[in-house]
Amino acid sequence: MFRALVASTALALMALPAAAGPEAEAVIEGAARQIGDPVKSREAIRESVDIDTVANFTLGKHARRVSEEERARFVEAFENYLLDSLEGHGEQFRDAKVTILGSKDRGDDDSIVETRVDRPGEDPETVRWRVIKKDNDWRVVDVEVAGLWLAIEQRAQIAAIMDRPHATIDDAIKALNS
Repeated sequence: MFRALVASTALALMALPAAAGPEAEAVIEGAARQIGDPVKSREAIRESVDIDTVANFTLGKHARRVSEEERARFVEAFENYLLDSLEGHGEQFRDAKVTILGSKDRGDDDSIVETRVDRPGEDPETVRWRVIKKDNDWRVVDVEVAGLWLAIEQRAQIAAIMDRPHATIDDAIKALNS
């Protein structure tokens, strides 16, 4: 389930046109143009998603108990997992059409953008994106698909691993690599 949630997040991000602001829109439009090329799409996701913030959020309370070196290894594993999942399922979004339905500002630097994703031969799907502005750049930090905020779900999965007696960051990294 964890792998499917991350894969769904990554795939959906590839075609996201943003409405949170001109900067966010430019980043996301660039990513959407590069969807067909696995090498370019990996870099587009790196530019569009605040992977460090999402990985840190995913670690939750456990981020405080790991060393910087362990956190860096987790972020690297998380990024590789996200990008590998993307590459494995990218074809599903190659012909998708994403339409902005509207957005709701949660603050000056935080918006939820609602979109409709139309894939050939499938029913349209509503997807909501949380986009934040950090260091003058708009970046995606979460996505809601089928009523589930995926970063929140990923956080629950990592917490379930890390809350086990004697669990280490290596257990969480192993889950990302399996």
